[in-house]
Amino acid sequence: MVTLVVRLADLDFLSPLDLSGGLSTAEIVDVIRKQFDYLPGEVDVEISNGVATIQFEEATEQKQTEARRLLEKAAKRAKSGEFRKAKEIYERVLELDPAMADARRELAMTFFELGDMSAAKDQLIDALRLKPDDAWSYVVLGNIYVKHDRDLTTAARFFTRALELKPGDPYALNSLAAVSQELGDPAKALRCFDEAIASHPEFANAWVGKAMLLDAQDQPVQVVEVLDSMFSRAEVMDARSQPIFAEGRKLYLSAQRQLAEAQGSDVFKALETYKAEVAALSGYPVEVRTEAVPGLLSGVAQVAWKRGRDHHIVQVSDRLPPPDAQHIGAHELTHIRLESLARNVSRNRWFATTAASREVAIRSLSPDIKKLERQGYSDDAITRVVLDLVGGLSACIFNTPLDMWIETLLHREMPVLRPAQFVSLHRLAGEALAATIHPEIRKLTPPKVLRALTALNGTMALFLDDFTHGATESWSAYKQLDGANLSPRLFQLWKDRRDALQPGDEYDLVDTFADLLGLRGWYEWKPDPGTHEVTEPLAKEGTTNPELLREKYPAAVWFLLDALKRYSSMDVEEVRAISFEIGMLGRSGLDYASPEKKYTLRTIPGETFSGLHLMSLMHAGFKRIAPDLDSGMDLEEPFLQALELFNAGHGQE
Repeated sequence: MVTLVVRLADLDFLSPLDLSGGLSTAEIVDVIRKQFDYLPGEVDVEISNGVATIQFEEATEQKQTEARRLLEKAAKRAKSGEFRKAKEIYERVLELDPAMADARRELAMTFFELGDMSAAKDQLIDALRLKPDDAWSYVVLGNIYVKHDRDLTTAARFFTRALELKPGDPYALNSLAAVSQELGDPAKALRCFDEAIASHPEFANAWVGKAMLLDAQDQPVQVVEVLDSMFSRAEVMDARSQPIFAEGRKLYLSAQRQLAEAQGSDVFKALETYKAEVAALSGYPVEVRTEAVPGLLSGVAQVAWKRGRDHHIVQVSDRLPPPDAQHIGAHELTHIRLESLARNVSRNRWFATTAASREVAIRSLSPDIKKLERQGYSDDAITRVVLDLVGGLSACIFNTPLDMWIETLLHREMPVLRPAQFVSLHRLAGEALAATIHPEIRKLTPPKVLRALTALNGTMALFLDDFTHGATESWSAYKQLDGANLSPRLFQLWKDRRDALQPGDEYDLVDTFADLLGLRGWYEWKPDPGTHEVTEPLAKEGTTNPELLREKYPAAVWFLLDALKRYSSMDVEEVRAISFEIGMLGRSGLDYASPEKKYTLRTIPGETFSGLHLMSLMHAGFKRIAPDLDSGMDLEEPFLQALELFNAGHGQE
C-alpha cells in the first residue's frame, strides 16, 4: 500500500468549491475519494487535524520499471516537438502507474502544446493533488488559466503559490510578470521580468517578455538593448523555445526599423561626413545618386580611376526605403575607401573578367551548355544566360569576403548607422535566399554555378547570424542545400583572417574563396596603374560650384525668408522631415544654376521648387533643428539677411 498525506488546505486551494460550504467529515472523505478515483483499487481516506491520509494499492515493481522507461522515451519525443507521439506514451505510462505525478504533469504540458487546455488542466490538478509541493505544475496550471479561461486573477494566484514553493523560479516569475502587465501593473511586471532574467539568464521567455513590455511603452532603444542581451545569453532549450526566439527576432526587426527611421537625420549627417572623409582619402570628390541601378542590385560604386573620371559616383537604387538607402550608400562608400587604402600602399588590384577567364568558365560549364542545347534553347539565348551566370558568380566571389569586411567596419565605426544596417542586411538576406531556393532558378542554373552561389550566399547567412548574435536565423534555410557544406569552411576562413586584415589583404581572401570553390580561373587581377586619364570631369553645377552660389545670394535671401515664414508655424518634427527629404534628394546635387522649378517634395505637396529654393529650405531647416551643424552650403550670409528681414516684419503679419 502507498500512503499519501495531503493538507486539506492544498486540496481546497486547487478546487475551492469542492470542499467549501461546511461539509461534514464524511462528506469531505467522499469528495476526496472522487478526486482520487483514478488511483488503482480501493482508496481509503482518513481526516485528522486538517490533513487527509490517503492509502491506495501500489503498482507492481515491473509496471513501475516499464513506466519509468516509457517516461524517458516520452520526454525525448516532447523535447523534439513530437507532441502527439509523446501524448500516447504518457497515457501508457499512467495506465501502468496512475500515481506517477511527474507523468501527469508532463502529459498536461503535452496537452497544453497540443491546444487541449481542458485536458491539460484536469491532468495538472490531479498531479498537484498527488504532489502539492510541485511549483512547476502550478506555473503550467496558471498559464492554462491565462490562455484557456482568461482568468488572470486565478492565474496570478497560482504563480504566486509557485514562488512561495520555489522562490526565484524564472518560469513562475516570467508568467507572473506577463499577467501583471495584463492586469495593468507594468512596474510589477518589469520587476518580475528582471528577477527572472537575473535568476536564469539563459531563459529566453523573460527577455522577450521584457522587450514586449518596453515595446508597448514605445521604447525601441531599450527593446534593442534587451534583445541584444537575449540573443547573446539565452539558449534554445528545446522545440518549445523556437517560437519565443522567432517572436524576439520579429520584435527586434520592428524596433530596429523604428530606430532607423527616427535616426535618419543623424545618419544623413554622419554620411555627409563620411563622404567627405572618403573623398579626402581617395583624392577625388564623391557624387551620390539615387537612381535606377542595373538588375536587382541595391547599389554600385563607380570608382574614379576605373572609369576615367575626376570623381567617384555612388549609385543607390531608387527602389529602396530611406534607411536601406542610407546603409547601401555607406556600404558603397566603403568599397571606395578600401580601394583607396590599398592604393595608398601600392596594393590595389582590379578584379576583372576577361575573354580568357570567360573561356575558362564556359569550358567548365560545357556539359550544362550541351544540356541547354538539347532542351532547344537558341545559341544567342544560351550565350546570354551563360555570360550572365559567369559574370554574376564572379562578382559574388569578389563581393562576399569584401562585403563581410565592409559590414564589420561600418558596425564598428558608425554606431548611428546600426539600425539601418540591420534592416537593410535583413532585407538583402531575404532576397538572396529567395533567389537561391527559387525552383525555376534552381532548375535552369548549372549545378556547378548553383553550388557555388549557394555556398557564397550561405556564407553571408552565417556571417549575418554571427554578426547579429542570433538576431537573425538566415543559415537554417541553407543547411540542406547542395553546396552549403562549403559555407562553414568559407566563413571560418574569413573569421580566421578578419582581425589581421591590412589594406589589400581582402584580395588575397577573394583568391582563397575562389580556390576552395574551384573557380580560381573565372577572373583575373589587373594591376592598378596609379594614374589615369580623365575623360569625364565632374559637372560644375549644383552644390559643387561655390562661385556660382555666391552669385545667387540675392535670390537666396528671399527663398530663405520664405523658409523662415513657413517654419514659423511648424513644429521641429515637421521641419526635420522637410530638411531630411531635401537632403536625401540632394545627395546627387541640386541644380541651383537653373531657376526652373523642377523639384517636388512629398512633405510639401502641391508645389514645385527650384534647386536654390530647396537648398534654402534645407539650410534654414538645419538652423532650426541642428543650429550647430554646418550644412555644407555657403548660405550663411544671405540667411542672416533673411533673418533680419523676418524679425523686422514678422510681428506685423
